[in-house]
Amino acid sequence: MALHIVHFIGPINHNSACTVRNCCLEALQKGATEIALHMSTEGGNMTAGFALYFFLKSLPIPLTTHNIGSVESVGVVIFLAGQKRYACPGTRFLIHPMHWGFGNLVAADHARVSEWRECLDFDAERYANIYREATREAGHETDIRPHLTGQARIYTAEEAVGAGIVHEAVQARLPTAGPTCHWWN
Repeated sequence: MALHIVHFIGPINHNSACTVRNCCLEALQKGATEIALHMSTEGGNMTAGFALYFFLKSLPIPLTTHNIGSVESVGVVIFLAGQKRYACPGTRFLIHPMHWGFGNLVAADHARVSEWRECLDFDAERYANIYREATREAGHETDIRPHLTGQARIYTAEEAVGAGIVHEAVQARLPTAGPTCHWWN
């Protein structure tokens, strides 16, 4: 078995999502039979985050995700792509209200503002569905929609086990032997 570990620390944007994707594709070309994604992110761009989630779900080999610091916002969605999910003790997960930045936007009409609201509602529902599906094994359903539109929710690593976000709170360890390859952004 050839384990390839992708190390990602930083915000989610189109460039970082493409970097993680490219590391995974290169790992596949190099013969990876399993990929582990060690990650810590404050979240970021929703479009890039959902694209990375669906890409990771398409991998033809097992994916393990490991929270090595803090996984926040759309980073939680990406994290949930792992078939096996772990968090180092002392780490956290943050689910909070979704928002968009408007950059240099100076004017918008009613139709455009309505479109943005519909997109935010769509993404919140998509996020909640991914969360519900991934955490189903926990034995109880947690509706996170109120945290996507109102009060934020922080889960410790131990609380994340109970919620089904992770399977175990355990310190990440890099293999000392065996065929392992490391990729980083």
